[in-house]
Amino acid sequence: AIRYLDCNPDIAGAPLQDVDIVIERERGLYRVAENGLATGEAADAKGVVEHLHLHLFQRALEEFPERALLHAACLRRGGRRLLIAGTKGAGKTTLALRLIEAGFSIEGDEQVFLDKDGVIARARACRVKEAGLHRFGGMAALIAGAPSYSTEGYGTIFNVDPRWLGSSWRIEHGPVDVIIVLEPNHGGASSIRALPATALVQSLMPEVGLRETGRAAAIAAIAAMAARVPAFLLS
Repeated sequence: AIRYLDCNPDIAGAPLQDVDIVIERERGLYRVAENGLATGEAADAKGVVEHLHLHLFQRALEEFPERALLHAACLRRGGRRLLIAGTKGAGKTTLALRLIEAGFSIEGDEQVFLDKDGVIARARACRVKEAGLHRFGGMAALIAGAPSYSTEGYGTIFNVDPRWLGSSWRIEHGPVDVIIVLEPNHGGASSIRALPATALVQSLMPEVGLRETGRAAAIAAIAAMAARVPAFLLS
């Protein structure tokens, strides 16, 4: 079950630090501790995974206490960085993984921390629902071999290291060169058009998590990015 949380990208910057997380069975429950300090308890393996998932997410937030968190996939090609934003279920992960076939490398498929100088992806492997495997052609079998997790309402979800599909996986902070906002239009004709800065901000704000501190700076960073980065609406 814990393999669903596997995540081991190359990360630019300071060396990584090891943290010991111990899970022990105690009085009919699983007790979870980090570096000797209890972080919670769970009744079963599913509960342990959900606890660790939230705990690791909170640790990531602690790394950047004043940065906005944008719901977007982050890719690179030829030294240029592409963000793919959109609502849940719009197809960000599907498009991001298919772009591997066009020579893109993935930094993340879910969230990026944003500041005035650019973004850095939150370290997390790509998540693919079993119900969407048919969209991935020859990659489907590789994805189906990844660690998985089943939950009510979502079915089976695979935790996919993008390197299995031919992408590199290096995360580093840097500027954004292009933004694509996905608009769901499943089954309809595709279209793409330029998105003015004001419309881009309006599209991004529902997908942004603002912190208790640094809200003004975060909103300013979003507006500055929208003013300088070409953006497109892909339906």
